[in-house]
Amino acid sequence: MTRGLPSLALASALFLSACNGVPLSTQWKLRSFDLSTADVAPLRVALRAPDWLEPTPTSARVVATYWREGEEAAKRVLTIRLVPAAHAEDRPILAGLDSATNGGLMVFEADRRDLAAIRAAQEEGKRWRESGAKAHGALDLEGGLYCRRAEIPAGAVIFDVYAHADDALGWLPLLLGHDAHPPGADEKKLAEFMPPCAPAPADVAAKTRR
Repeated sequence: MTRGLPSLALASALFLSACNGVPLSTQWKLRSFDLSTADVAPLRVALRAPDWLEPTPTSARVVATYWREGEEAAKRVLTIRLVPAAHAEDRPILAGLDSATNGGLMVFEADRRDLAAIRAAQEEGKRWRESGAKAHGALDLEGGLYCRRAEIPAGAVIFDVYAHADDALGWLPLLLGHDAHPPGADEKKLAEFMPPCAPAPADVAAKTRR
């Protein structure tokens, strides 16, 4: 996986628990979780981010590209929109979990309008496996999850990431104290995932000054 925020977002959104830094207890509990067959309706991700970042959840999309071996020219593309999740029980539970930062908390889930397309893709993958075909895939995040109200600092940019695979497993810590800005990070890509926030409209700014 790549380093920094893009990998964090993909790891958290898609439960790539093989990434370094995931607690062993979480890896063990997620050992049977398979994104290709799981019910994605209860799938949620929470991120605790520095307070100079502002969530922009309505602009984020996970793009899944998949294809059968030997049919690279016929790739399927599935776009999953990420939206704010509003489940009353989430925040009290998350507040009780370990954390490495005191930043604000944001909970994301797949847009309900995309669930049918996700299930159709899962069914197609199942048919491929049953026919003996070998499948390949790639995941990417577009749009970003945050904008920044300040310049990216020279040092670490720390996030906590929590995963809710299903109601039986509940919330689990996925990455605690994840540095999205490690030495050698791709500064350009990092800036793309944390672009400057748009300035407030003139009338809003005027009211704020009063």
